[in-house]
Amino acid sequence: MTDEHASDIQTWLAGLDENQRGRAEELVALVSAADPRLQQAVKWGRITFTIENSWHDWLCGIAAAKKGVRLVFHKGALLDDPAGLLNGSARYVRELPVERALESPEAVDALIRSAVTHQTDLIE
Repeated sequence: MTDEHASDIQTWLAGLDENQRGRAEELVALVSAADPRLQQAVKWGRITFTIENSWHDWLCGIAAAKKGVRLVFHKGALLDDPAGLLNGSARYVRELPVERALESPEAVDALIRSAVTHQTDLIE
């Protein structure tokens, strides 16, 4: 985590209940370990990850709501998902619940690496 956004991230995490905060922190660690170039900030009401300050083409985010914490991929529809982790039917966005993400760290790592590869791709 860069110092530039650390305060905002800690504030966002502090706004979660204890269980959600713990799960979100586990996801932050999992995502951050996938690529040393990843940057994080609070954008669009969630902890969001990108590389090269390309926030328009964000890679993934950690969102929290009453139904739980989830990992959201901006261009998830473009990602190879052999483990079948991703859910969703929107044009681009796909997501998975925190529990599935934490049970499958290698698959999540592969999804993040794929997201980096497809960061600026568009659906034809």
